[in-house]
Amino acid sequence: MTIRQQNSMAAFLSMLMQVVIWIAVISGVIAFLLIGAGLIGSLNGGVMKVPGMETYVEDVKPGQFVAGLAGLAVFAPGIIYVCIQLRRILSTLADGDPFVPQNGPRLTRIAIAIALVELARYVTVILLNLFVDLGTDQPVRLSINLAAWAAVVALFILAQVFREGTRLREEEKMTI
Repeated sequence: MTIRQQNSMAAFLSMLMQVVIWIAVISGVIAFLLIGAGLIGSLNGGVMKVPGMETYVEDVKPGQFVAGLAGLAVFAPGIIYVCIQLRRILSTLADGDPFVPQNGPRLTRIAIAIALVELARYVTVILLNLFVDLGTDQPVRLSINLAAWAAVVALFILAQVFREGTRLREEEKMTI
């Protein structure tokens, strides 16, 4: 039986990832509230009155706020989910044992989450262009993020590497 030392860099990164998760959650809630308030104000003729606060929204069409909310709804959950999975992987690395059976599927889930966020972004852009008046002459551009798709492929490959590493480690434990 070997004694594993705790990886201090992985422990630090795991803690840092927890901070990133909380920042993403808090930022997402604040952005949702601000964009939502802007949408209500723009639908109310450009003025929104809340006890203790009066906001004027001029020159911003409701469609632009809808686009902002749609973007937030697509990206925020994906970012938070990916960060949670990364933190779980980092926790196993911090414990000195990254080749646990759970890490392969975690990497696969991260790859799927990134792919779903990209697909949801495409659908959101198409729906915004079809159904929402953004108040501009140009539609929202649909672009393909090759870096995101390369990350998806790389994560699927790393998931297989982790699965194989776990299998080899289990085989090694069985040998005398």
